Amino acid sequence: MSVDIAVVGGGPSGLFAALGLIRAFEGLTVKVYERAQSYRECGAGITLDVNGMKALRAVDEELYAKFQSTVVTDVSQMQSFDQHGEPIGDRSTVSMKTIIDNIKQKTGVGMGMIGWFDIQQMIFDALPEGTVEFGHAFTDLAEEADGLSLTFENKPPVKAKYMVGADGYFSPVREILHHDGPPEFTDTVMWRARFPWKPDSGLPKGPDFVHSFSGGRLQGLVYGLPGDVVCWILSAPVDLCEAQGVEYDQAQHSRSKQRRQISSYQNADEGQGLSAHTRCLKVAEIAAPQMQELVKLTDPGAIIEHGLFVRQAGELDKYAETGWGKGRITLIGDAAHPMRPTGQGMNTALEDGAVLAWHLQHGGLCEEAMRAFERERIPRVKSMAEQEYARGATAYKEDARAALDRVKTLPMSEQDFSDFNLSFHPSTLMDSWPTVIELTFWRGFVVVAPTLFDPPLAFAAA
Repeated sequence: MSVDIAVVGGGPSGLFAALGLIRAFEGLTVKVYERAQSYRECGAGITLDVNGMKALRAVDEELYAKFQSTVVTDVSQMQSFDQHGEPIGDRSTVSMKTIIDNIKQKTGVGMGMIGWFDIQQMIFDALPEGTVEFGHAFTDLAEEADGLSLTFENKPPVKAKYMVGADGYFSPVREILHHDGPPEFTDTVMWRARFPWKPDSGLPKGPDFVHSFSGGRLQGLVYGLPGDVVCWILSAPVDLCEAQGVEYDQAQHSRSKQRRQISSYQNADEGQGLSAHTRCLKVAEIAAPQMQELVKLTDPGAIIEHGLFVRQAGELDKYAETGWGKGRITLIGDAAHPMRPTGQGMNTALEDGAVLAWHLQHGGLCEEAMRAFERERIPRVKSMAEQEYARGATAYKEDARAALDRVKTLPMSEQDFSDFNLSFHPSTLMDSWPTVIELTFWRGFVVVAPTLFDPPLAFAAA
């Protein structure tokens, strides 16, 4: 098989990048190669923020409208609890809808909560049929005179002119490009689950509640999504897990082990689910009673367990001039800039897809356009990564109120970070598709492209 662009990784970031590239050029052959055999309903929920929504709108107005009508915007029951299950402060009477309406009035774009799986499925449905090739576990690549040759486990090789690595924070594509080793394990373990609402859950029916749990060095979150779906997340430091009899050997964080574990977001089998359920139950013994009961109530196969990994924001400095890709290959999302899962990982990945499509549409299908995309992204995602790392790293405190007050120690104030987030202004793809122009050698030419967002603010990590 031969394609113009091969996207390795069929998560939301890879799917959206493919959609952007298809929208950017008429007649461009784009294929997404996903190691899972199919998609399954799993994962937790995500706040699709203003910047993520802007990226969707820049690429596909119709898809953006679908997301706007799907996300949860009206949460009337917002409550924080400590590790004993006791409320912290008064129950919130502020309507999330009021907050979101104010943001939409200011920016022209709404935001809200939605399931990770729902994002993936909605983008998948927007792609031309046959774009995603399932069961393709990427193993290697080789440069050839006219492009690249990609190899997959037990599959024929694929010839591609260009390639996008969207294969997560244990990216094999990145390892081939840079040989820079795995991302840094944060000594934190997370469990996620998604399941249909049950009458004995003790939770409201419907997507209008968010319950957070802090203290005891644990973090928990429970919330509803459309379709009477309940999601919960529980995370804890490794030493706390081990104190509960849940071992987390560093050897289990080898690249191959974690790649199989992360792929379980699509392919969780009964064995993995039961193991995750048993381990999570042990840790939940010291969590708030409400969290304990939810874990007990959850079907074992619905629970996913994984470690949290990051690359320090400062690592991006070494790619500031050259870009994080090489030759005909670029990276997006967690493969390029893995962050702690505190809100911006998915949104910045969607930004990547919109900005990459714009650069290739305006600069031509060429290596220089890829490098321009990367250099454009590095200052912004570096600031995002600094904020998200600090936000996550300071969350696991013994005192619940101290955990909630951690925003005071972040590199940016909440207002500054909000302003920085809203400063993302992607240019919409041209309405008329250009002919695919492939430019390999650019010596002697200077390409000038307008910036896609306001100059990012510079902040040092805490």
